[in-house]
Amino acid sequence: MIDTKLHLEASFRNTPTTTRRPLTLGRAAIDDLSFQHLPVERALAQDRVRLLIADDVGLGKTLEAGLIASELTLRGRADRILVVTTKAMLTQFQKEFWTRFSIPLSRLDSAAIRRMRNRIPAHYNVFDQFDRSIVSIDTLKRDTQIRDAIKHSYWDLIIIDEAHNAAARKASAGSNSQRAELAQLLSRRTDSLILLTATPHDGSQESFASLIEMLDPTRVPDPTRLHRSDIEDLVVRRFRSDKSVAADIGKQVPERRLIRRNFPLSPEEELAYQTIAELHLDLDEQSSRGRAIDLFRTTLAKAIFSSPAACLETLRRRIHGIDNGTARGTDEDRDRLAALSDHVAAIDTDAFSKYQELLCMLRDLRWNGKNPRDRIVIFSERIATVSWLANRLRDDLNLSDEQVARVDGGSVEADVRTQEIIDEFGQEKSPIRFLIASDMASEGLNLHFQCHRLIHFDLPWSLLRFQQRNGRIDRYGQDRHPLITYFVGESSHPKVRQMWVLEKLVEKDEAAQAGVGDPAVFLGTGDADQEEVVVAEAVASGNGAEAFDAEMSARVADAQTHMSLDDQFAALFGEYATPSSTEPEASAAPEQDPPRLFPDTFAYATKMIERLSRPEDGVFPSAPSFAPKDRMIRISIPEDMLARDGFGYAGEGAVDGRYMPEEAVGPGSRIELTDQAQVINQAINQAKMQERSWPTVQYLWDAHPILEWFADRANTFFPEHSAPVAPLSGLTNGQIAVVMHGAIPNANGAPVIDRWAVMVQQPDGSIHMEEVQDFIASMRLANDTPGRTVKDLAPAQASIPNAVDRFQSHLVNIRRERAAQIQRDLDAVLERLGELEGRFRSQLTLELGEEPSNDIGLSPTEKRRMTIRRAKEQRIERLFEDWAEWFGRTRQMVEDPNPYVDVKAVFVG
Repeated sequence: MIDTKLHLEASFRNTPTTTRRPLTLGRAAIDDLSFQHLPVERALAQDRVRLLIADDVGLGKTLEAGLIASELTLRGRADRILVVTTKAMLTQFQKEFWTRFSIPLSRLDSAAIRRMRNRIPAHYNVFDQFDRSIVSIDTLKRDTQIRDAIKHSYWDLIIIDEAHNAAARKASAGSNSQRAELAQLLSRRTDSLILLTATPHDGSQESFASLIEMLDPTRVPDPTRLHRSDIEDLVVRRFRSDKSVAADIGKQVPERRLIRRNFPLSPEEELAYQTIAELHLDLDEQSSRGRAIDLFRTTLAKAIFSSPAACLETLRRRIHGIDNGTARGTDEDRDRLAALSDHVAAIDTDAFSKYQELLCMLRDLRWNGKNPRDRIVIFSERIATVSWLANRLRDDLNLSDEQVARVDGGSVEADVRTQEIIDEFGQEKSPIRFLIASDMASEGLNLHFQCHRLIHFDLPWSLLRFQQRNGRIDRYGQDRHPLITYFVGESSHPKVRQMWVLEKLVEKDEAAQAGVGDPAVFLGTGDADQEEVVVAEAVASGNGAEAFDAEMSARVADAQTHMSLDDQFAALFGEYATPSSTEPEASAAPEQDPPRLFPDTFAYATKMIERLSRPEDGVFPSAPSFAPKDRMIRISIPEDMLARDGFGYAGEGAVDGRYMPEEAVGPGSRIELTDQAQVINQAINQAKMQERSWPTVQYLWDAHPILEWFADRANTFFPEHSAPVAPLSGLTNGQIAVVMHGAIPNANGAPVIDRWAVMVQQPDGSIHMEEVQDFIASMRLANDTPGRTVKDLAPAQASIPNAVDRFQSHLVNIRRERAAQIQRDLDAVLERLGELEGRFRSQLTLELGEEPSNDIGLSPTEKRRMTIRRAKEQRIERLFEDWAEWFGRTRQMVEDPNPYVDVKAVFVG
């Protein structure tokens, strides 16, 4: 009887459900925050999951994506997953998906690709070897073999993290445009697509529209005029000031504290700063672009604001370039720069007042590096400054090389080394005390585990970068007050004081936290590079900090006026938090929750592993152990969960990546399984105090891949193409109950309707249908049920044709009821597509004019314009035909008079 029950439970759990009700909320190994429910509900309300999650920095976009991926997994709609992120985020993202959601991703970093390079035959597609993988966007961009593999692969779900790196930007060129082309290609190679970014636009409609086009190109007739009503269902965007967010986050994240430290410039610094403030260069006068950001004097100002080392490096490189003819500049420029170089070189360590103020601060804190949870992150935008700081802090604080780590992305193997350093920084036993980073580490990384102090050694010329940096420690999961320090120099020279405007960005960040919403309104752009352009103008103008502050305040006032009057402005800068309903239509057949025999996943796993532990079967290398009170199961990895050939990806004898990452396996190839989320959180924290950063305790819930292994094993309990027959004391003599599952698919073979039922045949031959869960309860089937052998199978076999016939008739009736609703929904979708297609054609006419009846009398220019028009018109036709065909193919059900029915078990009285 236990084999029958396990076989049934495996079938229940391995059959994808079609319900649109969320199944994971409050159940994953994360804190249940109500504001994180919205993206899940929005995704489940869509036929084709296409969603931009643009929540503020530190609000858990990765967790929201994990919840959606889990929901799709339980519906059989995420068998193949590709995550694309930055190279620094590979391990962190992979670990988060595994520890919190039990979703294994194979990490394709440069080391893994190098190992595999000589093992994969030339005609093999690397992505065919991994159903679920994670790769950096720069690897995809740089590696032609992998990029070509994308064109011949298809995924159920693609997640693009830090998606703004792939958006069209005003200043985009080179690598950014390559990333944008790559992201557009990826968007066409997947069914579901999730984009994650806290900065979804650069202040322009076009940049936001480029992300929307990845999700659904039919929504963007004119990239320069986005309408909020067209895209409302594709976007989720909330700021920290949102009431629902603040109510959840306020309880979880201690309030941050900004600490401003003023310092007077030394005489040597005053001279260098004054020289730069008054510097006039011929090469700047000859500059054709006319932007302050492009002036070499601005470059020098940014460098000296960072450090004398950065400024000296910049000066020497330019002087060398002028000398050998590779850089612009006159002889007079060279002389001026050489004189400035002497002034900057005179700023030794003692005269570098900002650094001395940093040392003073550390002395005030009595910081000695002994407390492993009192680590410090220092950000600087200049790699020369990062390098100088690393060397000086080691010497001045008597720190070892291993106590000071740096992350600047400068090396060829930067993705692997950066992941290692970030991982180590979060480990309590790691010796690292200072992490000195360039802005390549300012996006997405979790640096808060052992750290609550962050220092801006130089303030970025961008409010977005300032917020991104702060978000590394001021984020969900921080258990102490984030202490964020920045430095402001004081000069006696008026022109130098007028250059010093950056502290006003800090004040505006505080205003954004207090309730302004989108910080992009302050500088009129949502792109860090474009913000630098605006700030450079303020620095170069010499108007001073107060004038700069007034400009930003005026933009906010203007934005608030536009927000209420201008739909296009609201589309860019407004929140997207409209609730989404996943409730079924009143006229639709009631949705079934997936049936269960066991009270929870832990009870099922315990019984299944006990069944598989029989010595004669030899499944496990050593006997599993069970601790019911602690809700813990410990097993050794069975042989059929080991990798066969990963073309060099997995080590010899390593676990198959389909089941779990290799790093998640403990010593002796043992793992621990628990369904207690708090135990997982403790294990994650405990791992940070040990040598390894991956906990060996795994979260056992409905999405864990071991349930797929259970299903494969359960299929061996009975002969192929057969169903178990078992006695049931709750049935009277002559009663027969047939447990069945039926599905009606769409043209792709995915179920539109799935239905479980029990057909109960009476001794007189009459049949009635019962819900599976009701049958389980009334028969007490979930209890320990003694088993006996059924000697005469003939009555059970004879009952099956009638039971199947009745169940098929029931499915046909459900299909008839659902078909009308589906057709109404499809008509509404096609009507919306038709309206959007009309707007596309109107925009085409606006741009290229009406198409003439013939080409007679047209000038060559007009003929070229008409050729372009016809090509665009054909693309519009293909676009809308493709989307209309997709909706028809996925929504409409196959018209089979005898729907597929699977007999799972037969019980006799």
